[in-house]
Amino acid sequence: MELTIKVICNNLPGAEFDDDAKGLHYRDVHVGIQRGEDVIETVRGDSKTAEFAPVFKVAELPGGAANFLGPFAKGTKDQRFFYLSWGELGKNNIFRMFRRAKIHLSHLKWADVERAAKANSALTVHLSLTDHCGWPLCASVKPPYVKWDI
Repeated sequence: MELTIKVICNNLPGAEFDDDAKGLHYRDVHVGIQRGEDVIETVRGDSKTAEFAPVFKVAELPGGAANFLGPFAKGTKDQRFFYLSWGELGKNNIFRMFRRAKIHLSHLKWADVERAAKANSALTVHLSLTDHCGWPLCASVKPPYVKWDI
């Protein structure tokens, strides 16, 4: 079976970013979704919203958990996630990643995943992409920055 996850992002941090800890200034900041090792569907960091719709193959694991497979899936079968990646869009539209946000999937129950997949309906996740410092959200994303509609 296949399942689409509709990723709705708001509160993007802007197209420029100063990393004071590293003394770096980023220009033309974009966010995209990681497919394999490539970052695709990039959206400029000062956009009002960004939306992605990755498709995963799904299967039930022992104990009622869901396994997510395919080019967007990362991690072990017990700790699946996908990445939203931040980077600069430079010359010749080359994306240079500088950080990424990990969106966890393993907490999703097989019953919910199976119901959505059989109905050909997407599960939706809402993300606020600016962290408490005003920077592009990164690392493992937790509430209040993430909310699932199941």
